[in-house]
Amino acid sequence: PAYVVASYCKKLCRLALSGPPSGGLFALALVSNLLRKHGECACLIHRDGKREDVGLIEDVFVEEVDDLTQTRALESSLWELTALEKHYHHAIATVAKAVGTEDDKTTPMYDMEDFMAHTYKSLFEQEKKRLSDAKANKKKARVSLTFVEPDALFTKEDVFGDFFKCK
Repeated sequence: PAYVVASYCKKLCRLALSGPPSGGLFALALVSNLLRKHGECACLIHRDGKREDVGLIEDVFVEEVDDLTQTRALESSLWELTALEKHYHHAIATVAKAVGTEDDKTTPMYDMEDFMAHTYKSLFEQEKKRLSDAKANKKKARVSLTFVEPDALFTKEDVFGDFFKCK
């Protein structure tokens, strides 16, 4: 039934948020395959979950229960996909953006064997190869980086603020 698929999709997306990139890729590929096989769960992707009176997202999904009929997953949304679209690992962000947008008739299902072999090492090697290929083709590789050089080890308001300076 649809409520079983919806419950598993919600739980897999939540695990992808907190798990390692290799597990996130596997979970997202499985969610994509499940949603494509069960079209009645498409409402999870297309529902935004915002309340008009508050403007906040309210997730009605109940994760703590064991009975899948009580999870209210079909009344919820897959807001986790929106969060995963901004993931630091570009492969997860790419797959998350693609979930629910694939054409059921023309796009083949993900082969889960491809996602089972990923480890931190294989993902690192894949990224290293991608960057070296970009360098060989003299293209500028886009690297995710958010960094502001600190002025001091502690803030100015801190007791030790005057003792440790970085410059």
